[in-house]
Amino acid sequence: MIDFILLLLAYILGCFSTAYYLVRWRTGEDVRRLGSGNAGATNAGRVLGKWGFIMAVIGDVGKAALAIWFVRWLGGGEWAMAWAIPAVVMGHIWPIQLGFRGGEGFASAFGAVLVYHPLLVGIVSGVALLFYLTTRKRSVAGAIALLITPPLAWFLGGSAAEISALIALVVLMLWAFRRHLHTIFQGRLIAGKSSHG
Repeated sequence: MIDFILLLLAYILGCFSTAYYLVRWRTGEDVRRLGSGNAGATNAGRVLGKWGFIMAVIGDVGKAALAIWFVRWLGGGEWAMAWAIPAVVMGHIWPIQLGFRGGEGFASAFGAVLVYHPLLVGIVSGVALLFYLTTRKRSVAGAIALLITPPLAWFLGGSAAEISALIALVVLMLWAFRRHLHTIFQGRLIAGKSSHG
């Protein structure tokens, strides 16, 4: 029962949408009606500029890190600690107070996994940075970072709780990220047809 309460706490913390509240505070507008329509840091940057993006990232990383720290501090077990990661990201993607319309969860996932497994985050971030420098496509780098996280955690000796939670995290975020992935693949398909036309 205590583990369920801790996971619920992680979800509730994840529901605090930094981009939404920043834009609402600064402009009185709903960020989901502006720019890309996403309640994430990138869209906050479109509306408020660089400082809005930075503040939204800090807020989203911070809330997720705090969620994992709280679960640890309150004595959560191994499974509660691991599954608090997808729980807090679920809160970010589907915040209950915003009609379940939030952001995509990258900053929140980063903050959660950073507290849970700093070494894993360091390696994945390095690989993602390499892909970004090579392709200059943030979406591609992010997708690669997601996909390599569970197998890398397994390679580093991760427990069943950790691996299963990270797989759940990947599935959640790929679903939230599906429009970008569709755009990426569609762009590649069009480019391929052009090169052969």
